[in-house]
Amino acid sequence: MLAAYTLYNLILPCLEQDIKLKFVSTDFLNELLGRTAKLSKTAGNKSRELLLLAFKDAVIEGYIKDNPVPNTIPYKRPKSKVVVLNKQELKRFLEVAQDSEWYLEILLGLFCGLRKGEIYGLRFDDWDEERSTISIRRQITSNPIVTVGTGDIASYEVIEKPPKTENSYRCLRIPEVVTKELRRKEELGELYEDHNYISAQANGRPHSVSSMNSALTKLCNRNGIKHISVHSLRHAYAFILLEQNVPLEKVSALLGHSSVHTIFGFYADVVDKNTHILEFINDNFRPEGGE
Repeated sequence: MLAAYTLYNLILPCLEQDIKLKFVSTDFLNELLGRTAKLSKTAGNKSRELLLLAFKDAVIEGYIKDNPVPNTIPYKRPKSKVVVLNKQELKRFLEVAQDSEWYLEILLGLFCGLRKGEIYGLRFDDWDEERSTISIRRQITSNPIVTVGTGDIASYEVIEKPPKTENSYRCLRIPEVVTKELRRKEELGELYEDHNYISAQANGRPHSVSSMNSALTKLCNRNGIKHISVHSLRHAYAFILLEQNVPLEKVSALLGHSSVHTIFGFYADVVDKNTHILEFINDNFRPEGGE
């Protein structure tokens, strides 16, 4: 949906002339991106991301020899505000969440740091009860059916896809509270049509992509708790690890980030800059032969 919007509402309206692919230069793209960047705070960044993918495919398919997009002027993505509950708020939230039908999903976000799509995509055969682990092998996402030529969304379908990045394939140890809820859900699963999903509707099929965030909003509103999303649970997981002085590169791997720079950009402000972040930078970014 975002790619369709970026193409039909940002890039194409700013494309002032048709040009053969082999004649597209870095300067041409810089002018195009400069025009799209004026449309909104994120337009330049998103347009460049989509062009990078498109031209990468063009190289792979033999239409052009080199990708000119990496040499274009980058546009920074606005930093998202990280919302995390403090310890008292978190304790209160878990107390009220215990009676929710989404309790297991909440635990998977909070104590395993899973993305929403990864929670939806988990199957019972991804759970190794003997080793107390779960394996992330897929995600469930909403796939828009786009009308070609207009960019209009005709409908949506819920589909399985591979995880977000190669680093998102991972095996995580789970605490006992998650194991207990998995056992309980597995028993309930025998009551409906079995699609083997850990998080499912009453008929065993995947939830709609917005279901969990809607449930969290209602839960917070009813109990006077600061609003959080599934991603807020993931942030809380990262904070818990960082407070325990888990190295940044390990936290990054547990979250399935493609780069440690992602987690540094998000959480550097909340970690003591004079201790392990400084040590991490010194140990990992020291020039060869330098002091």
